[in-house]
Amino acid sequence: MKYKVIFDTNSIRNAESLSDFLGGRTDLESFSKVADLIIPDLVIEEIKAQKRKHLISKRDSFLSNPFHLLRKLNESDTKDFDIEKWILELAEKEKIPYKLISLSESGILEKMKKLCLECQPPFEEGSDKGFKDTYIYFTILEFLDKCDDKNIFVVTKDERLRDAFLGKIRVRIVRNYDEFEKYIDNYFSEEYFINRLKEEVDIKINKDCIKDSWLNIDDNWVLKIECEESLYLVEVDFATKEIIYFTNSNISEIVDRLALTGSFSTTHNTISELSDNIRYLSGDNILILVKAAVENEQIYWVSEDEDVKEFFKKIYQFKSQIIPEEIKEQFIQYFK
Repeated sequence: MKYKVIFDTNSIRNAESLSDFLGGRTDLESFSKVADLIIPDLVIEEIKAQKRKHLISKRDSFLSNPFHLLRKLNESDTKDFDIEKWILELAEKEKIPYKLISLSESGILEKMKKLCLECQPPFEEGSDKGFKDTYIYFTILEFLDKCDDKNIFVVTKDERLRDAFLGKIRVRIVRNYDEFEKYIDNYFSEEYFINRLKEEVDIKINKDCIKDSWLNIDDNWVLKIECEESLYLVEVDFATKEIIYFTNSNISEIVDRLALTGSFSTTHNTISELSDNIRYLSGDNILILVKAAVENEQIYWVSEDEDVKEFFKKIYQFKSQIIPEEIKEQFIQYFK
C-alpha cells in the first residue's frame, strides 16, 4: 500500500506549458514512484482556467501582431481555434497517473461561511479571500474521513492552507518532494530499526550505511546498504517496516550482464538469477532491462520462451508507469 499524497494548485500549476497539462513534473515523477497521487477536482479546474486565460491572451496578442497580416495568415483560423477542446485533450493525454477527488458532503456551505466570516484559515487573515483554498480544504477532509491510511500528505506552498490543517494529526503538510522524503527516511534512521539491521543483516551497519531506498514490484521498500566492503539490498515491509529478506548479490551487475548478453545460455541463466531476485530491482534497473529487451537481438530471439516472457511481463505488470512511452509500445509487442 503506497502513501497517499494530495496536491494543491500552486504545487502543480502549469499555465504556460503547451506540452504537458500538469506542472511540477520533476516532483510529481518522484512522488509517483512511492505514492498514489491525488488531486482535488477544483485544482484541475483551476489549471484549466489558468491555461484558458493564458491562451486567450496569447491569441489576442497574435491577432494584433502585424506579422499575422504580413505572413497572410487566415485570421478566422486563429479566431476559430477551439481553446477549450485543446485544453481537454491535453488533460486527457496527461501521462502522470493521478486520482481525482471531489467534494460531495451536503451542508458544507455553512461551514465555509463560518470560516469566511471569522477570517479563519484557509481564508486570508482579516479578509474574505480564500474560497478556492477552503473548497480544497474541505475536499481533502472528506477524503480523509473515507481513507483508512494512518497518515496522508498534502503538498502546498499556501501558508493559510497549511494553517488550516494544524491540529489534524493525520495530515502532514510538505512543500515539495524533498520535504516529503525526509518524513519517509526518518524511520530507517531510528535506533530501533538500525539495531534490527545489525541483528539480522550485519553488526557493522549504522545509519550512514543506508545509501538509497525505493519501492519494489510488491510495493515494499528496498534499502541499499554499503557497509565497509559489503553491499546489501534489504527488503522491508511497507506497512510494518519489518525486514523481510536481504541479499549481498550485486543485482546491478546481473542487470548489466543481461543488457549485454550475447548468447542464449547467458540470457536464460541471467533471467533465472534475476527472477530469483526480482524483489530487489530498482526503477533504474528496470529501465535498463526494458531498454535491453527492445534493443538487444539476443533477448528478442528468445522473447517467446516462457521464462523470458514471464519475467518481462511481470516487470511490466507492476512497473509499467516508469517505462518511457517511446519504447513501451515495442516492449508490449514483444511480451504481450
